[in-house]
Amino acid sequence: MKPMAAMLALLWLLTFPVAFAAETPTEIYTVEELLAIGEDPAGSYILMNDLDLTGVEWPCPDFSGTFDGNGHALLNLELTKPGATTAITIDGNQKKYDTYLVGFFGSLQGAEVKNLQLLNVRALIDIDTPCFLGGLAAHSMDSKITGCTVTGTLELRAFDRMFGVAGLVGYGNGTVENCNVDVTLICTDTDPNTKDEQFMGGIFATGFMDVSGCHITIDGYCSEFGYVHNGGITGMYMRRPIGYDYKGNLVNNTVTGKITFFECNPDRRAYCAAEAGEILGSYNRISNTCDFTRDERKDYSVELRPDMCLVPGYEKTVVAPGCDTYGYTLYTCTGCGYSYKDDYTLFAHTVTVWTVTEAPTLEKEGLSTGSCDLCGLEFTRIEPVLEELPTEAPTEPPTEAPTEAPTVPATVVTPAENPPYALLCLLAICILGAIGVCIALLRPKKRRGGKYAKKKVRR
Repeated sequence: MKPMAAMLALLWLLTFPVAFAAETPTEIYTVEELLAIGEDPAGSYILMNDLDLTGVEWPCPDFSGTFDGNGHALLNLELTKPGATTAITIDGNQKKYDTYLVGFFGSLQGAEVKNLQLLNVRALIDIDTPCFLGGLAAHSMDSKITGCTVTGTLELRAFDRMFGVAGLVGYGNGTVENCNVDVTLICTDTDPNTKDEQFMGGIFATGFMDVSGCHITIDGYCSEFGYVHNGGITGMYMRRPIGYDYKGNLVNNTVTGKITFFECNPDRRAYCAAEAGEILGSYNRISNTCDFTRDERKDYSVELRPDMCLVPGYEKTVVAPGCDTYGYTLYTCTGCGYSYKDDYTLFAHTVTVWTVTEAPTLEKEGLSTGSCDLCGLEFTRIEPVLEELPTEAPTEPPTEAPTEAPTVPATVVTPAENPPYALLCLLAICILGAIGVCIALLRPKKRRGGKYAKKKVRR
C-alpha cells in the first residue's frame, strides 16, 4: 500500500468511532433522562417511551441538536414560568425587544425536532415584560419541525410592548412540515393604558416561517388595548429582518376554527384572518383550505375566554385508556356548557411476561422487554440497581420416587372413617378377657384324695 493511502486509511479508522458515536442518538426512557437534555442541548436524542409529565416543573431549555419523538407522546406538560434565557425579537417596525421565552423548548437554534407528540399542554403565564409562548418552542432560528403534534390550552397575560402566543412556535423562522395542532389560545392585555403589539397564530405567532402540510384547529380569544395580529396559521408574516425581503411559503395547510377578539384603541387596525392576520413582505399562498370565523366583539369591559361563567361548576367524566387510546377526564361546566379534556393517562397495556435483556448489577440498571397480551406492542422497562447480589436457594437431596404408586384394596377402610385404633384395641382386650373368665368358670373341678376320689360304699 502506498504511504498516502495508508495514512488515509489510518485516519479513517481513527475517526470512524467518533463519527459513529455522533450519529447514535441518546435514548430517553424516563422523565429524569428527558430533563437531562438541558445538560447537553446540542446532542441527539430519541424518545423510547410515552411519558407523563404531571407534576414536573419544566425548565423550558434551549436546544440546538436533534430530537426524535419516535412517534411517542409527552402527556400533561405544564408551563408556569419562562426559561432561564431571553432572545431578541423584532416587531413589524423593526424594533428590537429582549423577550422572555416559554415553551417545551425555550429557543431552537439550528435544531431539528420531529415525530413528537405533546398532548394536553397546559400553560398560564402572567408577566409584565415582552414574552412569547409556544407549545413546542417559544423561539426558533433556522430550525426544522416535522411531523409533530400539539394539543392543549395556552394562556398568556401580559402588557409590555410586544408579546404573543401560538400553538407550535411563538416567534422566529425556519420550516414546519406535516404537523397537527389542536389548541385553545388565550391572550389578554392586562393594562388598558398601554399600547402594545399582540400576536396569535395556530402555528406561529409572528415571524417568517415556511409552513406546509399542516392541520390546524384553533379556538382563540384575544382581549387587547393595543394592536391585534391574529391568524389561523400566523398572526403576522413579516419580512426577514436582515435587509432584504424573504418570500416565504404557506402551502397545503388546513385551518379550522375561530378567533374571538376585541381591539380597544382609537386608531383600530384589528388584523385577523384565516391564514395570516397581517402580511409584511410576500409569501406564496397555495392550496390552503380554511373553515375559519373572525369573531370581533365591541364590548371591551369583559375579558374574552372560552369559559365565561363567573362561578363555574364542572361535572367530571373519566374516560379509561385502552391499548391504543389515551385516557382523560372530561370537564363540563353545568352553567355555560363549556368543556375541556385534562388529566391524560397513558395507554393501559397488560404485559405479564418480561424477559431480562440486560441484568441489573450493583452498579447499573438493567433492561427487560415484554409485549402486550392484547395488542402485541413491545415495551422496554428499567430494572433498578440491585441492593445486594442474589443468593442461590439451598437445594435438598433428590428423593427417589416409587416406580408405582401404592394401591389400596377396595375393602380397606381408612382410619378417618372409623373409631381410633387405640379404642378398638381396648375393646378387643376386654372381649378376650371376658371369654377367659367364662372358660375358667365352666371348667370341671378336681376331686379330693387323688386324681379321682373313690365313691363311698355304704356298709
